[in-house]
Amino acid sequence: MTFKTTLAACLTSVLALTTPLAASAQDAPRLTVMTYNVENFFDAVDDPRMPNADSAEVINSEAWVQAKASAVARVIQRFDFGKGPDVLVLSEVESQQALDAIKAALPDAGAAYVTAVLVDADPNRPDPKPDRRGIKVAVLSKLATASQAVSFPVDLIKEPSCLSRDGAPGTTRDILQVDLAMPDGGEMTVFAGHLPSGGNPLVCREIAAKTLVARASTLPANRLVIAAGDFNFNCAPAERKGLHNALAGWIIPQDLENGCRGNGSQFYYKEKTWSYLDVIAERPSKSNWTLDPQTFRTVLVDFEQFFWDERDQVMRPKAFRLNTTTGKASGTSDHWPVAVDVVRKP
Repeated sequence: MTFKTTLAACLTSVLALTTPLAASAQDAPRLTVMTYNVENFFDAVDDPRMPNADSAEVINSEAWVQAKASAVARVIQRFDFGKGPDVLVLSEVESQQALDAIKAALPDAGAAYVTAVLVDADPNRPDPKPDRRGIKVAVLSKLATASQAVSFPVDLIKEPSCLSRDGAPGTTRDILQVDLAMPDGGEMTVFAGHLPSGGNPLVCREIAAKTLVARASTLPANRLVIAAGDFNFNCAPAERKGLHNALAGWIIPQDLENGCRGNGSQFYYKEKTWSYLDVIAERPSKSNWTLDPQTFRTVLVDFEQFFWDERDQVMRPKAFRLNTTTGKASGTSDHWPVAVDVVRKP
């Protein structure tokens, strides 16, 4: 074996050993929640509503879509000893066609995922408009929906410093709300978000997170409420403080406090730091279920998820590429997924 291959194998072995036990080995019933930024998963169809230029809609080939869907599906299906997550939030999915391609690449064409939701926000609606590139958030779940999914905008128009990023002035991704039926007859609400990018000031992410929290505050006290997605708060102290201020009182796994120490879900090669940009958190409630923060983990289950960066001497996420000449695909995404267990309260 080469040094790179040996190190990759060691990493995978360690991660496998530290993965929480399967449901049959635990005392309490559980569900798994995963969030995965799948990095610019655009479909092969031109959306006439969207611009085609830098930082705008990308029109991929059918071969690219199928290869990318297969790569993403491998990561999903191998999670949790081959069972896949019960609830999955996906960031950077362009359309229902793109989401359907991912689902179709799963075992049995994703039949276990009875819920596959993406709300197509109209880019020409009145302000605040959605992201002008057309990337959205989506949810796949083995739990059925309890009501119709909705999305709601994040209003950045009133904050002048938020008017220059994410495709057009004052735009960012809508937040998706999906209500799911729990096994015991209760409900879980999942807020799937992809908050303003790191190119925006911190205040823009705080506005988005507080918009989500305000919406969550209107839900019944006995409702399990989970927020998940790419929240884009990096590991800088001010960013960590901003995340906690915005989600004040929520249950947030301690791993998100890594402050540039150890690993994360994405590596910044310029600053040579890790960050958990991807977040799963819970609003405390009187529900029979709760997030177990000790089970929060990075999901590494496929060799194509990572590569050894010789320059920076670090193993980091491997972005997806398709060689159009050979048809060979490599990589999966520039983010690693993260996951957590939701368990019945004693």
